[in-house]
Amino acid sequence: MKETITSRDTLNILADAISDVGSWWCWHVGDDMLQLEFCDVQPVRFCGHVFAVFLDNLNDKEWHGRFRDDDSILYPVDTYDMAFDDHKKAESLLNDYRNRVPVKDFKGAETLVTAKHILCARCDEVGFIVGGDEIEIVGKKGKYTEEEIEPLSRKWWEYWKDYWRLRGTRDASPKDFACEVTIPVNKEDPQGMW
Repeated sequence: MKETITSRDTLNILADAISDVGSWWCWHVGDDMLQLEFCDVQPVRFCGHVFAVFLDNLNDKEWHGRFRDDDSILYPVDTYDMAFDDHKKAESLLNDYRNRVPVKDFKGAETLVTAKHILCARCDEVGFIVGGDEIEIVGKKGKYTEEEIEPLSRKWWEYWKDYWRLRGTRDASPKDFACEVTIPVNKEDPQGMW
């Protein structure tokens, strides 16, 4: 049984999680699979009629190959320019970059019109638009079901609240980069208006 992600709420949770703490750091492509990996967030995999185009304003035609092969390169994801299944945002992003690097079966704007699922993001001086028939979230335990995503997100946010509530105390958790990049509005009162 395939565990594909389709609900708008679940996709928004994923986009928020990735853009909140994740930098794009790796990609893999196979015959009918494309996977993007982000720091501190589960990988996103597209299956079935996958496509990918990488975008850039660089003077380096080989950046994407070095990026694939060197896991020390990170591109921070822009919080406001990442979206699932937003064809208008994808088309706008496509037009915002000088260079287009078709990585897998990308034939221009017509690919965006016929795609079942899309993920697009601006990552500083580079960006990407990828897609396919199905979206899967994979991790150490295998594929996550759509029903697991929201409870896992709630669990993480509870951990984050406790991390900041206890930070600087004797009971503080070890430093956690994913928590550190998401700073409460009021450091003096991290419980705030949750």
